Amino acid sequence: MKDETYGLVDSVDFAIYLNQKAREMKLDVNVTKIQKWLYICYGLFLAAKKEQLLTERPKAWQFGPVFPRVYKKQQKNGNHLDSLMMSVDVEELRQYDEFVSPVLDHFGKWSAAGLVEWTHEKGGAWDRKYNHGGKQEAMDNFDIMKDFLRFVKHEH
Repeated sequence: MKDETYGLVDSVDFAIYLNQKAREMKLDVNVTKIQKWLYICYGLFLAAKKEQLLTERPKAWQFGPVFPRVYKKQQKNGNHLDSLMMSVDVEELRQYDEFVSPVLDHFGKWSAAGLVEWTHEKGGAWDRKYNHGGKQEAMDNFDIMKDFLRFVKHEH
């Protein structure tokens, strides 16, 4: 199956922005944390707005949801995103701070292992894909949205 490339923001640009915000907050940043923070932002946005934030869907890898394009960029850049430039103006990404800030405020000090454990919740989107024949495959947006709806307040 070919990866969908629709979404509002390039996943690599968003990861670089997330990395910059985390560094500004003096948070410890590594490959795993960026991947998991990306996933949490993605899931919260999907649940709140009912649309895909990033231009790639996370895939169900062994250590949880991974955005492969971001991962490859991290690997090529010495396992970090610090010196990379975004292809868009940073102002374009500030509109997503309502999702980035709470994620970094809540999950920013979590260990990488803690984030991996959180994304491996039994019965969650990653578990439903990875442990039921979907290793390395794109995770289902509907399953991700179901996981994150419990965190999003509905106004009715």
